[in-house]
Amino acid sequence: MDKIVLYTKSYRNDLERLKVSVDSIKRYNVDNIKYYVSAPSADLSLFKNSLDTSYVNIVSDDDIHPVDAQSWRTQQVVKSNFWKLGVCENYVMLDSDSYFIKDFRVSDFMYDENTPYTVMHEQKDLFEWTSKYKSILGFDPYNSFTEDRKKIMEVFERSSRIYDFGPGPIIWSSKVWKSLETDYIQPNELTFDKLIEFCPSEFTWYGEYLLHSKAIDIIPIEPIFKFFHFAQQYQMYKQLGYTEEDFSSVYFGIVMQSNWGAPLKY
Repeated sequence: MDKIVLYTKSYRNDLERLKVSVDSIKRYNVDNIKYYVSAPSADLSLFKNSLDTSYVNIVSDDDIHPVDAQSWRTQQVVKSNFWKLGVCENYVMLDSDSYFIKDFRVSDFMYDENTPYTVMHEQKDLFEWTSKYKSILGFDPYNSFTEDRKKIMEVFERSSRIYDFGPGPIIWSSKVWKSLETDYIQPNELTFDKLIEFCPSEFTWYGEYLLHSKAIDIIPIEPIFKFFHFAQQYQMYKQLGYTEEDFSSVYFGIVMQSNWGAPLKY
């Protein structure tokens, strides 16, 4: 079992974005951390014919957690159950629309031999930006952010500050997910699918349960990639003249979120 691996849950509509991500991993993966990609069983042949299978370990979603249909909620369920493959103690969960822009090593994700870093912060930079763009966006992201997180905080009887445990890529401990299943889900006759149905934020389920259980030591870090949540955000940075080199001073990569039709790269 590996100490840490990289993992992406993908499907055919994200294949072109995934190719960019894979190329960046091959280029910057200094410690040659193993990389896994899962896809629906119907897409496996396409993925195996499109990706370098000598480098990428391709598995079926069904081998992780069978789902009836692909949706953004079922994707969360599969991602959160990757630990059940038994291939790693920790994993860096990358989405298909993310890519690295500089060298990375195991030590960038692990605090010590046994403890991964935990992405955990208050997302102040994003909400400072969205406070000026609410009318353009048509909603207030801070409200939806707090509503989701408070629902899960209440489950674990926590109040006080509201944390974000994303956005991706994020570093997850198999020990935390296993503890959530054996010490909370099973005793309460639940399933992880039901948790996501109640509140679809796998980042928050992981983070709030970690705060509740202390299943591992918590060593918080800021997001490791520059994440473009909105087209207007991307356009602003472009107009200001930011380059990948500028971002590389503090981030290991960039996420061009696909849900607003972002280009493949910044």
